[in-house]
Formats: sequence, structure tokens, C-alpha cells
Amino acid sequence: MVAYRQLGLGDLDQVVRLEQEVFPQEAWSPELLAEELSGPHRYYLGAFEEGGQLLGYGGIAGVWDADLMTLGVVPAARGQGLGRALTEQLIEEARQHGCERIFLEVRASNRAAHELYRSCGFIELGRVRAYYRHPTEDALRMGLELVGR
Repeated sequence: MVAYRQLGLGDLDQVVRLEQEVFPQEAWSPELLAEELSGPHRYYLGAFEEGGQLLGYGGIAGVWDADLMTLGVVPAARGQGLGRALTEQLIEEARQHGCERIFLEVRASNRAAHELYRSCGFIELGRVRAYYRHPTEDALRMGLELVGR
């Protein structure tokens, strides 16, 4: 059974480990992750297995418009609906905080993520050239209108 809860600084070590496993070439630094977990107008959510191990996490930032800052699931737990559950809960959190839209960038080659986001209602807004650095790759910019949904 997977439990979902808001992340805080007490989860930093697990978030750093997950970040390095899921995004080895472009992992955020522990300092940046600490700022994200504790910063204003931010909400990070974790998916934990029964033993307390972090399996996935995602976060949003923003006031009127939200940005889906990151979403990652450890490879061993992929395909079990964790990414979808995290995404749906983050969308709901943005809605509850009065955000009108939510935006994200995703690697152009990450077809599984494109499908997940489209199935959650996101639409493609454009392409950002050379958004990712390791390796260099374009990003798709996607958005979701929250008002009236």
C-alpha cells in the first residue's frame, strides 16, 4: 500500500536520494531541494511505501498560475500509477489554492510523461529549444486550465 503526504525538510535525505536516482545527470542540489521543500508558495508531495521508503515525489510552485516543478518515480515503482496519482493530487492542490492554470516542461523524448500529462488534461503549448542541458534536449511546454474544470 502506498501512502501520500506533504513533504518537508525532514524528508530531505530521501528526496535527495530519489532525485539522484531518477535524474542522475541533472539532479537538483540538496540546497535547492531544501529551498523548494520549505519555500513559500510551494507544495511537494511524496508517495511512500509501507516501510517509509520514498517511491516518488512531485511539486508545484506559484500563486495565480502554478508550475509543476518536478515529478519523479523510482524505476522499480514505475507503471503502478504513482506518477498519475501524484500529478492528480498536485493539480487538485493547485486548484484548492486558487491557481487558474498549471504549466510544466517535459523532455521532448519522454513519451510516457507526455501521455500521462495529456491523460490528465494538459495540452501542448509549444517547444522550448535546448531547455535541458544533460544531454541537451528540447522541452515541450504544456498547460492545463484549472478554472471551470
